[in-house]
Amino acid sequence: MKFSLVKSVFIVLSVSSVSSFSVYAADHAKFISKQEAIDVALEAVGGEVIGIRMDEPDNQWDVFVKSGADAFEVEVDAISGNVVASEKESLEEIEAELSGDLSHEGVSGDVDT
Repeated sequence: MKFSLVKSVFIVLSVSSVSSFSVYAADHAKFISKQEAIDVALEAVGGEVIGIRMDEPDNQWDVFVKSGADAFEVEVDAISGNVVASEKESLEEIEAELSGDLSHEGVSGDVDT
């Protein structure tokens, strides 16, 4: 009986894990491509892309653009393709975000002046 119960629990957990992975993969299949996010960001602020990353918790692409002497972080919704926000930032902050030293605004280590 004990072996049967353990085996049943293992099977349920295994099926649950596969099901969770399928949902995760299906959700990401709906995301716009990196290139589509870049196109949307450049349409919003113009300039030259200096970096891009997927912000998983927010389901958005963070596209970093240099336009003249200014730099921007353009947040593009990864599902709808709409601009969520566009923030003027210092090049230092963008470098920190792209290096992983700063992942979100307001996090300790924010280098905005």
